[in-house]
Amino acid sequence: MSALVLLTACAGPRTKFNGGVSDPKVAADTQYKSANLRPYKIRGETYKPYIPDKGDTLTGVASWYGAESGNMTANGERFDPNAISAAHKTWPLPSVVEVTNLDNGRTIRLRLNDRGPFVDDRLIDLSKGAAKALGVYETGTARVRLKFVGPAESAAKATYAEAPRRSDDEDRQYRVQIGAFSERDNAERVKNALNGRIDKARGLYVVYLGPFKGAQKAELRRQEVLAAGYFDAILTRID
Repeated sequence: MSALVLLTACAGPRTKFNGGVSDPKVAADTQYKSANLRPYKIRGETYKPYIPDKGDTLTGVASWYGAESGNMTANGERFDPNAISAAHKTWPLPSVVEVTNLDNGRTIRLRLNDRGPFVDDRLIDLSKGAAKALGVYETGTARVRLKFVGPAESAAKATYAEAPRRSDDEDRQYRVQIGAFSERDNAERVKNALNGRIDKARGLYVVYLGPFKGAQKAELRRQEVLAAGYFDAILTRID
């Protein structure tokens, strides 16, 4: 499968948090609960949490999520989609992590308190609040760099950020781009499997769903597409 990426990026400064709170606090106690460092298995794959050195970095793809089964994170905290938090498969919980969106330059520090994303090429799953602050909410995914800052306080209050203002975001049109193919037959098979549509762009057959009004509705459908095994699905804005 050839991926055709049609994303828009908007450069901006480091996001400022609401209420005068600049960053989640790093704890003086560096001891993590043993339960949060035990290996665990998801879909037949075993993950082994570890404590990186302060300043260690990882680069990869971020996605976002706005719902969590049971409303509890893997760390035992109540999940708040509007707070500034994220999920990672192997870094310790809870931790403070600095995330930089390499597509637009925005940087925030957030609280790592959940496990995931369990999709092959995803490095981190941002809460909806963190995704808005970093400019990932509109695009669905983005290239990011993570930097490990240190352990987070265990009983810290949720942190919120003032995302770049886009009052008309929910009126914008989005679609879920499933993939792009050089062969029409391959595109037709995917289109039929997901009841999608086909456009031709730059010599490729682009399979998509939509349009949908607002990024959140489109993201819900993208999650369904990911669950069906089409891991290249992204959001694209069409207006």
